[in-house]
Formats: sequence, structure tokens, C-alpha cells
Amino acid sequence: MYKQASKLGLRFATEKGNLSVEQLWDLSQTELSNTIKSVKKLLKQNTDDDELSFLGDTVVTDDVNKLRFELLKDVYLTKKKEAEELRTAKEDKARKQKIAEIIAEKKEGALRDKSIEELEQLMQ
Repeated sequence: MYKQASKLGLRFATEKGNLSVEQLWDLSQTELSNTIKSVKKLLKQNTDDDELSFLGDTVVTDDVNKLRFELLKDVYLTKKKEAEELRTAKEDKARKQKIAEIIAEKKEGALRDKSIEELEQLMQ
């Protein structure tokens, strides 16, 4: 799919202008979503809405816009997955940090509960 797009020199009309496949990765998820929606509208416009279209032997499709749509969808889903993984990693890190703080507090509490003699022995 990416090879075909590069062979075609495929460009994507976005809010930031016409972009190459590589430049799609720089778009935010919102910008990607808007671009996907516009390509989806193009695909719908290009389909034959005639009620008797099922009688025809061939259906006219816009292969280039289908390719655009599939590429945009892939980039969007990949970025979404990466964002979820990053969010999960941050949550895990925050949870582990909280546990470490609680452990430190409990150790400090355990020290506070020791007698003076026990604390003096720990100092030696």
C-alpha cells in the first residue's frame, strides 16, 4: 500500500496543504480524522447512487481515493495505538511512583515507632 502510494507520488489534501505519505505522520489525530472524513466524502460522491446501479456489470470505483483512505486510516490507527500505549506507560509509571512513595512512608513510620535504643543500635 505504501509502495503503491510512493510510486504514484500520492498527495493528500489536508488543512496544512498537500502532503506526502511521510508528512501524514506529523499530523495530529484531529487533523488526520478531518482528512479521513473528507476522503470518505469523496468516495461517497464518486459511487453511483442510481437506484438501478446493481443492474450494471461494472461498478466505477476511485482506486486512488480508496488508497488514500486506507493509508490515512492506517496512519490514524497506528498513531492512536501509540498514544494509548504512551498513556498506559505513563499511568503505570505514576502508579509505581505512588507505590514507592507509600513504601518510603511506611519505612519512615516503622523507624518512628522504634525505641531510642533500637534507633541508636541502627546508627552504629
